[in-house]
Amino acid sequence: MLRTPLLLACSVLFALAGCGTADNVPINIIQACSKDDSAVATGMPTQDRIYSWIEDLVSIGYRRTGTKAGYEAAAYVKCQFESLGLEDVHYEYSTSWSWSADKAALSVGGTPVDAFPSAFSYLTPNEPSTFSTGPQGLNAEMIDIGLGTPIEQQLKNVKGKIVLFDLKFLLPTAGLAPLMEFLWDPTLSVLDRELSILVPNPYITTYSTVLQAAMDAGAVGFVGVMADYFDSNHYYNELYRRTEVTIPGFWVTQKEGQRLREQLRNGTREARIVFEGSRKAVEARSVVGILPGKSEETIMVQSHHDSVFKGAVEDGSGVASVLAQAQYYASQPAESREKTMLFVTFDTHFTGYQAHMAFVDKYIVKKETPYKIVANVTLEHIGKQGIKGPDGQLVIKDQSELRGIMNNFGLPMKVAMINAIIKHDLRRMALLQANVLCAVAGIPTDASFVCAEGIPTASLISGPLYLYDEADTLDKVDREQLVPVTEAFIDIIDAIDATPAALLGLLPVPVVNPVDL
Repeated sequence: MLRTPLLLACSVLFALAGCGTADNVPINIIQACSKDDSAVATGMPTQDRIYSWIEDLVSIGYRRTGTKAGYEAAAYVKCQFESLGLEDVHYEYSTSWSWSADKAALSVGGTPVDAFPSAFSYLTPNEPSTFSTGPQGLNAEMIDIGLGTPIEQQLKNVKGKIVLFDLKFLLPTAGLAPLMEFLWDPTLSVLDRELSILVPNPYITTYSTVLQAAMDAGAVGFVGVMADYFDSNHYYNELYRRTEVTIPGFWVTQKEGQRLREQLRNGTREARIVFEGSRKAVEARSVVGILPGKSEETIMVQSHHDSVFKGAVEDGSGVASVLAQAQYYASQPAESREKTMLFVTFDTHFTGYQAHMAFVDKYIVKKETPYKIVANVTLEHIGKQGIKGPDGQLVIKDQSELRGIMNNFGLPMKVAMINAIIKHDLRRMALLQANVLCAVAGIPTDASFVCAEGIPTASLISGPLYLYDEADTLDKVDREQLVPVTEAFIDIIDAIDATPAALLGLLPVPVVNPVDL
């Protein structure tokens, strides 16, 4: 594979940049990468080529927004865009927030608890801060509120206390059935004995509801038991913008939660939290590259390069899929495209989506660029299925995670997507109707802000159980699907390109001929 030289080249670019912050985070990348005309960088990329991009991103480290690794990831994508021959390759800058817990410990009755600090807790809304429980820590009684519902009963006695509750994942794959327009699963694998359709995703949870109610009732800290999770407490949730969690908190495994509850039943209730860290404004960098077409009408292809751990599936696989599309289309003559193509990998997926909102405001709402975005394709999470085993361990199945394409396209494009799914045998793939979601609340994918502005969108998504965990490593990537997914979305993008923009989002009402009645 050709991954090492290019990754080293990106590292050299940082060394040549020669400027940084007090934390040694580089500010500018001085040099561009040259066009790569080798055979491996031309045409349809191979499985090894696509996988090598994921390997490179994973090797960078924890690609968190505002960190050295985060900036290295942006520089890596920028270099790849340039080497593939994209034009007008540049960063789009925005301001986000970097959160870190530098010191965090939990004990109950003087006994240390195996706990992981809950990301984005102890926040100071809309301002930077250094937060701390002080040299003596936070000492308070712990109270078990179970699921945290019904709120009036469970939370009436929590003032001044640390609440222990079960974090529940609310949306199993089966919960998407009302949105399903089509499912390609010829072997009926969704009905396997593990009932994979009942495995919940870790994104939509009781986090916001329970913690907002607990804070309103005066709780001073929290411990969330990962009730639906495998045997890990390294759960790094996104920043849910509507819930500013201003108290310190931790995640514990289900087994550790059982031990804590036994202590509480035996009368040991005094808990101590030590929590120190900071929240600071940081520069976020999204990467944009262009392939001109015959018109300014533009097809946008996106993912996000930031991650909280190594992020092989989320979203190394998504970035690699964007690069695969970029390589294929950069190898085609510009005159073959009716529409311009815009490729972007976003920052801030985990820190509040500020980069996404700034991009939408500039490119779609205010139309401050020449690019008239008429359609969006978003690529995320090409991973193997993960389930919670009988002993609580994470079990990885030799099949794709159940996945879907959430879309708000019109009927002709829906047919084109179904044809692409079948042609390239994308098994365990559903087409999900998102017309109403996009119009009302957005969708739970990286494309939410784009589709909320009415842009016809096809967003590939899945919700593996390990998505927010350090367990999201290279072995979870579904390598055998990297090429079929690329080829299917080439067909989908070609169909978008061939369809007049005015017809992309139309959902025509069937006209019945009376003669046929």
